[in-house]
Amino acid sequence: MNYGLVLISPVILVRLLSIEEFGRYREFLLYAGVLGSVAQFGINSSLLRFLPDNPQSGLRFVNQAVLMTLVSSILVATGMLLLNHVFDGQLVGDYAAPLALYLLLYVNLDFWEFLWLAEKRSSAVLRYTTARLVARIVVVTASAALTRDVSAIISSLICLEAVRLTLSAIGWRARARVSQTSEPARWREQLHYCLPFGAALVLITLNKSLGSLFVTKWLGPVALAQYTIGTYLQPVISVLRNSLSDVVLPEMASLAREPHNKGLELWRRTTVMTAILLFAAGVLLARFADVLVVTLFSDAYRPAVRLFQVYLLVFVREAMDFGIPLRAINMTAPIMRGNLIAIMVNAVLILVLLPLWGALGAVFAVVIGRFLEGAYLAWQTARAYEISLASLAPWRDLLKVAACAVLASAVLYWRFWTERLGLFGVLAGGAIYMMSLALLLAGMRVPEASLGLQLLLSAPARVLRRRS
Repeated sequence: MNYGLVLISPVILVRLLSIEEFGRYREFLLYAGVLGSVAQFGINSSLLRFLPDNPQSGLRFVNQAVLMTLVSSILVATGMLLLNHVFDGQLVGDYAAPLALYLLLYVNLDFWEFLWLAEKRSSAVLRYTTARLVARIVVVTASAALTRDVSAIISSLICLEAVRLTLSAIGWRARARVSQTSEPARWREQLHYCLPFGAALVLITLNKSLGSLFVTKWLGPVALAQYTIGTYLQPVISVLRNSLSDVVLPEMASLAREPHNKGLELWRRTTVMTAILLFAAGVLLARFADVLVVTLFSDAYRPAVRLFQVYLLVFVREAMDFGIPLRAINMTAPIMRGNLIAIMVNAVLILVLLPLWGALGAVFAVVIGRFLEGAYLAWQTARAYEISLASLAPWRDLLKVAACAVLASAVLYWRFWTERLGLFGVLAGGAIYMMSLALLLAGMRVPEASLGLQLLLSAPARVLRRRS
């Protein structure tokens, strides 16, 4: 739901800003995203690893995370300003000063989501992130509608983050007064986790952003705007995969000491559910790409359709999040090495393909790099758990899911879905496809699909029982 709000923002902004101005706005967010990843360095996400295993030391780990993030963000902001000066403004251009201020406000005291997830308070996460994203969308949209100026939009974002930081500081201090602890400092343990995992997150962000960085520097803001729409689906992956993974990690961490890889079995079944969601979404988005892109972003973004369809191949790779089982046993170094491999492959392929195919070449480079990184992490995860690759994942069920997703797409073959029904045909065709897919999965005896159908069919009865 929250990432769904993120998807709304570009749809609105492309109608309020020209392609060039939208490209400039995305350029600022691109720099902020890369620098923010370096500054955050996976520090706050370490709470998902340590709090479930050490609930009595929760405040200690939170305070350590706050201090580490503060130092990291100051170093990153200062380093960015110095490098931009050394390169005569060629690094981030005129964005340097507002970018540094935005970075310091955006990154610090942003631990609440991970803290509440570690405490299994998912409803609190929903309320917090929804409020934050709604406020962000309202502020950005209002600023764009009133000024049509990217500088004004950036200033409004800075003001919003200043308010968030103030409220977060008040909440942090209030919790600290209630939850006093005499636990000794455990810096080394948390740093040991954060250093390789944080480096891996930085590499992941760089790998995802590398195409955008090359496109904006070589082809300009207009090409970046098209590339942004072509890779518009990155948040969808976060919706369908990370929402499950972030909940599974604390459970796996608590089961890490159990025999017979008990936690790994939980990850295996989650992988099948993720595959069902991603494969289904990928088929529907590929079939209706032209209608969706033109309807949502206007005909000016039609060149992004091919980019959009090629990027959908990433859905196949992202169905398996190998970072979760590795993080659950505190082995984050392979994640860093895997992403280093991916970013090197990505950079080489971009240098070769971007001059030949433009932004489309950058998309192909991202897809190939992600698959190679996935193959490496699969091997490393099997080694870490001392099992074979054949027993690492439920490959048979995953193949069944892939086969059912392709077979069910036969109902989408006819052109009348979009030629006669337009956008309504996308909804109708998507609904029929999902029903066909559910029936095929149940017929193929995929456990997760059968459980999902049982829950859906029993939902009305549960509602009636609660009312009575």
